[in-house]
Amino acid sequence: MHLLLSSTRLGFVSALFIFMACPSGSSAGQAPVSSQATWEKLVQAAEKEGEVRVYATNSVGNLPIIWQTFQKRFPKIKLTPVTPGRGNEVILLLSSERRAGKYLADVLLANPRAVYRDFHGKAKVLAPLPPILVHPEVRASHWWQGKHWYNDEEGAHVFIYESSIFGPNLYYNTKLVDPKEIKSTWDVLQPKWKGKMLAFDIVGSGQTGSTALTLLYHNPDVGPKFLERLYGEMDTTLFRNLQQGTDWLAAGKFSFCLLCRDVQRAAEQGLPVAELDPYQLKEKVGIGAGSGALGMLKDAPHPNAAAVFINWYLSREGQIAYKQANMDEDDRASLREDLPAELVAPAARRRKGVEYIFINRPEWVDFQPISDLIRKATGK
Repeated sequence: MHLLLSSTRLGFVSALFIFMACPSGSSAGQAPVSSQATWEKLVQAAEKEGEVRVYATNSVGNLPIIWQTFQKRFPKIKLTPVTPGRGNEVILLLSSERRAGKYLADVLLANPRAVYRDFHGKAKVLAPLPPILVHPEVRASHWWQGKHWYNDEEGAHVFIYESSIFGPNLYYNTKLVDPKEIKSTWDVLQPKWKGKMLAFDIVGSGQTGSTALTLLYHNPDVGPKFLERLYGEMDTTLFRNLQQGTDWLAAGKFSFCLLCRDVQRAAEQGLPVAELDPYQLKEKVGIGAGSGALGMLKDAPHPNAAAVFINWYLSREGQIAYKQANMDEDDRASLREDLPAELVAPAARRRKGVEYIFINRPEWVDFQPISDLIRKATGK
């Protein structure tokens, strides 16, 4: 057990940053007792700092909703958002600042892969979170399966708060496919569908990850062989323009599409497209975050205010604000168990009795084996 940060710099929070390793997927560290008194002392210390700087990617949602809700709750703590644009831009900005010795960021909100890969896996610049989770509403009992979820080996640095349900991300033309015939992911590889498959060219587009492909690759009921056959034996047509893929599927040029986008919106416009219901397939369904992960930077300039923001964000009010910032994303919810039912669309609701595969695992972060497999199968 060791003290991570100096008490002279961190004030109240320094007494809490005691770290002990424990398995990923559970609350690591000897967290302090959650109490209203502890929380109020932390808020007072944060108000003396007067500011918190939160770096966030736009994939987190309609960010101003989150900022405004926090600012209304804590008017004495100025929230300074740093949101330069697309996800990669905020990651590059924060990385370049750290390399230059500029420690300006307090909190990072981004996708799990980026938070782990760029700030914990090798750099180790994230502080452990369990010791600062002192708000009574952030107790593990409020979360799915009664525990906090992390994306790092220590179960302490990359907190996963988003709950999305993940299937194979396969879409179909409703005029060409009877979904009742598809009872397994493997059924789309039948000979009659050869030449009728469409897939987003994730390798050619330069993207460095896909939650759906990660789940397919690591799901023991699917695995690399499925991707080898889909990309190498089915005469699958690749596309890079996302709108074009959905248009081709709707026009009936193809029967299935892997990794198409905005299909739900197209269906609402009356186009003959739909997503294969992951619950109708015999393979296990995935659960986890595509964009919803957070970390706290070591050497944060406002450590107490950062702890207040994180506790608030993971409280019921904070996670309601997160969901309100994503009302146009029907498949997103929170891993908290107490969000109002009317905020969670049917597609995002967890089902009792279903055994899900938690997808945000540190051993699944590296996308390179999947990229290599696709390159080999397509001859690229």
